[in-house]
Amino acid sequence: MAAPRLTRRAVLRLMLIAGIGGGLAFAERRTRPAGLRQFMTWLLRGWRRRVEPPATVALGASLSYDEALLRDALTELWDAAGMPDVAGRRVLVKPNLIEWIEGRSLVTAPEVIGAVIDLLRSRGAAEIVVGEGPGFRRDAGPVVAQSGLADVLARRNVPFVDLNYDDPQPVPVRDGWFPGQRQIWLPRHVVEADLVISVAKLKTHHWAGVTLSLKNLFGVVPGIRYGWPKNMLHVNGITPSILGLKQALPPVVSVIDGIVGMEGDGPLFGTPVPHGVLAVGKDPLAVDVVGARLMGFDPEEIEHLALGIWAGIGQGVHIDMRGGALEALRRRYRRPPK
Repeated sequence: MAAPRLTRRAVLRLMLIAGIGGGLAFAERRTRPAGLRQFMTWLLRGWRRRVEPPATVALGASLSYDEALLRDALTELWDAAGMPDVAGRRVLVKPNLIEWIEGRSLVTAPEVIGAVIDLLRSRGAAEIVVGEGPGFRRDAGPVVAQSGLADVLARRNVPFVDLNYDDPQPVPVRDGWFPGQRQIWLPRHVVEADLVISVAKLKTHHWAGVTLSLKNLFGVVPGIRYGWPKNMLHVNGITPSILGLKQALPPVVSVIDGIVGMEGDGPLFGTPVPHGVLAVGKDPLAVDVVGARLMGFDPEEIEHLALGIWAGIGQGVHIDMRGGALEALRRRYRRPPK
């Protein structure tokens, strides 16, 4: 007796069931249960990303923190990446200022921040504010001063706002990443921004694997509301908190400072890596996927990137590379300790 033939419709139905089952198993391993409806939202959006146009990420080799060279390099990458028009817009520049330890490449270089500010001014931004809320420091001022950022901002007459204390406002949460919560509180300058630029450092992280432009968003959570080191995010889970913050914020774009990166025991005690690279893009997930590859990581081994791709938080599958070649700029960073 001949075996029954599967129709095309039956095959598609089986593929759908298998995909849903695999997706649910994947998400259940990596997040708190959020219900079948939420899982289906993530799954279907992730599938949709696979047929959508690619995200653009621009890479450039930059071996120096010379401000004039950085301005030229950043302008070229900004245009190549098709970054948004900032004319007349309020922009919050969010660096990584986690802590200051002399001799360690912990923070976004102040020269990179200066180059970003100069670019925004040249493109007609109406308001520019630099803000950060360090997870370990209850006062960001010493890190701003010791890193040299205070001088960079003073020369440009740009204010710094400690986001740990910046008049928290309630913001609705989306997508089920913060189970049981309808809102989170975020700083006023974040809520009122038309655009957030996450100016991250290319480095490893002992919990998240890497800390790039998405993980850098932890610094927008006000310590005065949620404690140090941002206890609510750790209780909720690092991975869902990273993705949930991205969904709750105004539009976020990315600039990654990889001129000197960090490998090993990041984000505080790793070893500097003279890497000589900048990455720019308007899709933070795509930029971080490229950033992980620049460090020699498979994005699938970085939990928040893998889940972000699966749930369609950004375009992590189809990426159009501009500028420098990824293979030529790739290094193999020493992994953080488990």
